[in-house]
Amino acid sequence: LDPADLAQFALCDVVGRPGGPGGAWQGEHLREVGDAERPLLLQELWKPKAGWSRRFEIRRRQDLERDRDRDSS
Repeated sequence: LDPADLAQFALCDVVGRPGGPGGAWQGEHLREVGDAERPLLLQELWKPKAGWSRRFEIRRRQDLERDRDRDSS
């Protein structure tokens, strides 16, 4: 990955659970982690409810913006 392309990506905090096709993990709630946030501290301080899990994913910012636009319309 070219360092010039780093701004095209964002770290996201995703909460989900198994249950997709074949028992695949399925994200239900997603939010972009802010630049000043500390992901490991977030993980330590906030635990999902039983049956749910959290993971961090790297997403393209253009995909996040497209999803936000779709959700707001």
